[in-house]
Amino acid sequence: MSAVSHSFHPNLLEQVASYVRRSRSLASMLPSLVLSGLITLVITAVMHAMWSGAAEGFFGAWMESWLTVWPIAFPVTYLVGPTLFRLAARAPAVAVPMPVRRHPGLAFDDILNASERVTARNGLTALRGLKPNPDFSAV
Repeated sequence: MSAVSHSFHPNLLEQVASYVRRSRSLASMLPSLVLSGLITLVITAVMHAMWSGAAEGFFGAWMESWLTVWPIAFPVTYLVGPTLFRLAARAPAVAVPMPVRRHPGLAFDDILNASERVTARNGLTALRGLKPNPDFSAV
């Protein structure tokens, strides 16, 4: 038997270990674990069905490829995900104009106008921008 030596970069391994230690808990890995698992499960199934059809041994080959791909996809998802979310948050939102369609019934503007008329008729002022109290103990 010969000993196989694997070369790896200790600095990269230390960076990954530091990132994992900085997470609030291992539960922070759960979304990446589930998302990468589900996506790779579906993609490997579709690709195997396209390549080999529903041939005998499909399930075993599918599971083998999924168990090969998932351990690669999970760390990539976990390590790159936060950076991608920050980049997406910085992207400018593009407003898409929606066509105005009037259907029979009350629209939001109808309700708003009626509310303003009733409020003014009763001598009250509308308080805009209030947020509900999250403390439900007083209810």
